Amino acid sequence: MALMGIDVGGTGVKAVVFGKGGVILSSSYQEYDMIQDHPGWYELEPADIYAAAKQVMREAAAGTKEEIVGIGVSSFGESFVCLDSDDNIISRSIMYLDNRGEDYVDEMRAKLDLAEFRLRTGTAPRNLQTLYKMRVLEEYHPGTLARTKKIHFLADFVLSRLGGEHYTDYGLAATTGAFDINTRSWITDMFEWAGIDPAILPTPVPAGTLIGRLSESAGAELGIKPGAALISGGHDHIPSSLGSGVYKAGTAMNAIGTVDCFMIITDDADMLQHYNAQYSFKSHALPGHFCMMPGGNLTGGVLLKWFRDHIGRLEKNEWLKEGKDFYSEYEKQMPKTPTDLIVLPRFGAFGETFADRAGILNLTLSTTNEEIYRAFMESETYEMYTSLKGYMDGNGPLSSITAVNGGANSKTYMQIRADIYNIPVKTVDCPQPGALGDAMLAGIAAGVYKDLDEAVADCVHVRDVFEPNPENHAYYMTMYEKYMKIYQFMKEIECKRQA
Repeated sequence: MALMGIDVGGTGVKAVVFGKGGVILSSSYQEYDMIQDHPGWYELEPADIYAAAKQVMREAAAGTKEEIVGIGVSSFGESFVCLDSDDNIISRSIMYLDNRGEDYVDEMRAKLDLAEFRLRTGTAPRNLQTLYKMRVLEEYHPGTLARTKKIHFLADFVLSRLGGEHYTDYGLAATTGAFDINTRSWITDMFEWAGIDPAILPTPVPAGTLIGRLSESAGAELGIKPGAALISGGHDHIPSSLGSGVYKAGTAMNAIGTVDCFMIITDDADMLQHYNAQYSFKSHALPGHFCMMPGGNLTGGVLLKWFRDHIGRLEKNEWLKEGKDFYSEYEKQMPKTPTDLIVLPRFGAFGETFADRAGILNLTLSTTNEEIYRAFMESETYEMYTSLKGYMDGNGPLSSITAVNGGANSKTYMQIRADIYNIPVKTVDCPQPGALGDAMLAGIAAGVYKDLDEAVADCVHVRDVFEPNPENHAYYMTMYEKYMKIYQFMKEIECKRQA
């Protein structure tokens, strides 16, 4: 008996089959491309996502002899899929990175009492949210929303093709910017403003809710016995936190995937009145708990991929021929001590904390690619430290942080994070905690586990703990001050491409 977790990311989808104790029995991963027809536009083809999802599910299922009894799917937030009356896809999905729609945000802000709105939704109007991408879609493709008879978010879209009904979880619902986290219902007048009939939206339910069974046709296509429980893990940060054991009040996670972000868990029902207005909140899978997001970098998690595909492309191609992983091989060649380089890591032309352009500073004729690679890790951690420091200055220090997703697989990167944060950083045995969290929720729905406590106790195991090096921390704080000055300078001179 086994469980499958599927994690739909911004650059690819993975499927992982787990056995008892959270042991990985098989897995598969498939990348797809973000589409950029113009600078600052970021879109995905939903058909490509589902084709990749089917492929990885087939391959992962073929890699085990165990019967798969539950399937959980999660995805990044904000993006949506428009379907017609026959469930055909009628548009691309706009990603949260896309920089169109700021005028619509300004229009909405002018309509709202922002303090009251934040108590209602756990957030403030932001350009990355689904609501404003709906307006953008209609602006650039008039008539699309009128033709739309059903809207899915990406995890729900995959599940719907497998046999799932028209549901979404509270976490993905909250990424729309128009979901009431107190009544757990859509704010219908906001969707009407966006040109959407609220009736075509999915019904919000808690993460882990059974929303269907694997159909006969999907099962035959995937090589999985029909009838497996289907659940939405929802917004990918939530199952990632479950798969890393971060699900009770006071625990914290640093997810380093496509997005680099923090999640801190609270069970305070009045939490919205006790924290700085910059933080966002949403319901967590554990009843009575919320997850707070004290900042992050929307492009931070893909920085090393950018380095691989551009600066390191020759090594990438050579190692690919030899069956070697680029990141593992490059880490072996990196310097073991802190660099004197500074990278401005906002590569996506999107930023609220600092400037919206990137750069590499303090280069010399003796600078190596390996030093630049380490500097990417250091400066992205400076960026994250800004958010973390803001939280701790107002709420006290954290005892530890659990790091997950791709970045957590690098021991060097994790030591850099511990040194800059000046907090112990933990990693877990499972290299795919998001997929594990999806599988754990599917296991509860399938009756394998009675609750989250039992699932976490069986599946989650700490792998390493990285203690901060005081000498490195002192040096990094000196560099961090320079980093902040450089960002401020870039912000003042508006060093960016003119429209």
